[in-house]
Amino acid sequence: MTACLGWVDLQDRWNHYTRRGLYKVRRWPDFPRPALSVNRGKVHIWHLADITAFENAHPELKSVAAKWRKVAGFQRARAKGRSEAR
Repeated sequence: MTACLGWVDLQDRWNHYTRRGLYKVRRWPDFPRPALSVNRGKVHIWHLADITAFENAHPELKSVAAKWRKVAGFQRARAKGRSEAR
């Protein structure tokens, strides 16, 4: 039997993200599709292996420091783009 994770498990795993932030992560194009849906599609369940592979591709999910580096880099790039547009 393979290990599976639900929504609350993802919240516990990536606890430095807010609930709203996790909903945004779920909309990323490379976020794994649920392995199983129950309760008429309201409850989604993912395989642990899929989530682990996704975490390896996105280190900001496992580390607060990596998350802030990504945020700071995005803000610098955005500011640079604004200054070049003028």
